Amino acid sequence: MTRQEMLERREWREVFETLPVLQKFFGGDPDAHGINAFLHGLAVYLEKMLDHLEERKPFVWYNLGFNSELIYALGGVHPITIELLGALHSLIGNSRNTLDFIDGAQAVGIPADCCSADKIAIGAIHRGLYPEPVCTVGINTPCDAQVLSTQVMQELAGKPFFAIDVPYYHNEETIRHVAAQLKELVPFLEEHTGRRMDYDRLREVCEISNRTTEAIWEWLDWRKQVPLTQSSKLVAFTLILQILFTGSPEGLEIARALLREARERTERKERFFEERVRAVWYQDAVWTDLQIYDWFERELGLTVPVDIFGYYANEGLIDTSTPETMLYGLARKLVNCHPMARQFRGDMDMYIRDFMHLAEAWNADCCIFAGHIACKHAWGGIGLFKEACRKAGIPLLVFEFDMFDPRVTPYEDVYFEVERFVNEIVYPRKCRG
Repeated sequence: MTRQEMLERREWREVFETLPVLQKFFGGDPDAHGINAFLHGLAVYLEKMLDHLEERKPFVWYNLGFNSELIYALGGVHPITIELLGALHSLIGNSRNTLDFIDGAQAVGIPADCCSADKIAIGAIHRGLYPEPVCTVGINTPCDAQVLSTQVMQELAGKPFFAIDVPYYHNEETIRHVAAQLKELVPFLEEHTGRRMDYDRLREVCEISNRTTEAIWEWLDWRKQVPLTQSSKLVAFTLILQILFTGSPEGLEIARALLREARERTERKERFFEERVRAVWYQDAVWTDLQIYDWFERELGLTVPVDIFGYYANEGLIDTSTPETMLYGLARKLVNCHPMARQFRGDMDMYIRDFMHLAEAWNADCCIFAGHIACKHAWGGIGLFKEACRKAGIPLLVFEFDMFDPRVTPYEDVYFEVERFVNEIVYPRKCRG
């Protein structure tokens, strides 16, 4: 694929045409630092992709459980997460292409009850929409369903494949096991990209990653303030930051912009909506239409200060003193910090413990379990989760939907469920004290 060929593909052309429109629209609010930095970061990332095509530089594919530091540290190698294009079309409001990827994956044999994140990846790969990789990396997180997309990625790409196995256990041995695999990944990447790992450059990348993490932690702390003054929809960007941008200057810029916006809006006591109730959104975001959160704020007074994709656990920073400590720190990020990978691995203990922490620390009045239809891990523990909400003393809404396919549960039905829950249960309960 050449630069021109990519720009001529409808699925990419629509992204490149829509992104400047969104930048102009949100740029009309000079205080919307978070979304503006995010859109700028995407534009830079995509332009670098085109430049790499033009200069015939290598690409590495991976799935959404992996982080990008090691690839950025190689220098002159561009990372591509295989869910990228489908997710981009959802984010820019063009779900038609996302649905085409889903339907295309099912048409070639992917079961209908598989996760739509896998299907958007497989649909895009099957159409040949990504630049050809020199190798691929697969990891069995953030959930077991990812094994499907990594297997298809390996088969359709037809390139050398490196598998990272993350055990189910939450212990020191698991981190060391993953760190040992990352140590083996380095020569694999060197061999197939033709780049040598410069550990001084890796140190720089890890230091950028650390500063990004610190900014995320501080940003999330500002979102604990009551009332919330920053848009609810921004919180889920933590996941995208870690998958696509961590270790890059653009990632640090996005994290700092999100922090700056939250701090400035809170200090100015800005109120774009009246906050009546606060919710922990403890499942998948409505990626097909993030504007639904604006609707919740404006019409219901419902805010979402934190969700499972936005929470980034404080498990320490990467120790950059030696190559070994850096690989250990990167492994700990993948295992103990990466949203979903932390909670959806093994038993439900971490899932429940994190929820109890979020409900208390972010002053939640309720919890909304937006149950992604294919997320069997979460649905399998729904009984334990209901008990956790009882212990936390907050009401729980449970409904079924698909984070990338609005045909499963239309927006109107999602809004109806949330509206009834807020107006008939949560707000009256809060008023009674």
